[in-house]
Amino acid sequence: MHKYKDTIYYSDLLNDDFGSAIEQNPLPKHYKYYSENLINHLIDFILYRIFVRPIALLYNKIKFHQKFVNKKLLKKVKGGYFIYSNHTAFAGDAFTPNILEFKRKNYIVVGRETASLTSIIYLLRTLGAIPLSNNMSDMKQYFNCIKKRSKNSSITIYPEAHIWPYYTDIRPFNSNAFKYPAKFNKPIFTLTNCYQKKKFGKRPRIISIINGPYYPKKEFNVKENSIFLRNIAYQNMKYAATHYSTYEYYKYEYKEKN
Repeated sequence: MHKYKDTIYYSDLLNDDFGSAIEQNPLPKHYKYYSENLINHLIDFILYRIFVRPIALLYNKIKFHQKFVNKKLLKKVKGGYFIYSNHTAFAGDAFTPNILEFKRKNYIVVGRETASLTSIIYLLRTLGAIPLSNNMSDMKQYFNCIKKRSKNSSITIYPEAHIWPYYTDIRPFNSNAFKYPAKFNKPIFTLTNCYQKKKFGKRPRIISIINGPYYPKKEFNVKENSIFLRNIAYQNMKYAATHYSTYEYYKYEYKEKN
C-alpha cells in the first residue's frame, strides 16, 4: 500500500498495474453471467438497492467528499447506456457508478482476476459485476450478457484497464472497449474522477465530471464507431482531468525497466 506523497515509478503506461496483485484464474465451470430465476431477482433487488447503494453513497461521501458535476445529463437517455471512466481508485471505482442513478441498475465490466474470488463471485454477479473471460465458450455468454444488460441499464467500463491510485492524468487506451456501444447502437457518457485538496486532511476529494451522451454515427460501421467513440471519450476525460485535477496525492515518475 502506498503512503501519502509516495513516488510511484512506472515503465509502461498501458500495462503497469498498482492495484492488488490477484492471480488470474478461469471462471468456475458452468458459470452463468445472468439468471432468470425470480428468487435471484429478489435477492438482487434487496442486496443492490437496499444495501449496496446506501453503503456506496456513504463510503464515497465520508472518504472522498465526492461531488458530481453534470449528473443531470444522464436523464437525457431513456434506455441503456455505457459509462467510460478513468481507473484511479479501488472501492471508489466500484461504488461511484452505482450512485449515479437510482432508477437504473449499473453493471461493471471487471477484470479476469475477479474470477479468482470464487467464494464470492456469485455475490459479485448479483451486485453487478460482469467478469471478462479468455474462454471462448464464456465469451459468447459474456457478449450476450452485455447486450441484454445494455437495453435498460448502464454498464461501466474502465478502458485504462489497470488501477493507478489517485493518478491525475488520463492514460492511453485503445478502441476495443468501445465496440459494445458501437455494435448495440447505445450512447456513451464519460465519467472523469478528478482530485482536489480538501479543507482538512491529506487525502484528496473526488470531483466526478460527467459528459455526454455521445451516440454512434449511423454512417459508420462498428470499427469506425469504436474509434470515433474512443476519441470522444479520451478527449473529454483528458480535458476534465487537466482542468479539474488540481492536487497530486501520489507522485508518478517514469523509470525504465532494468
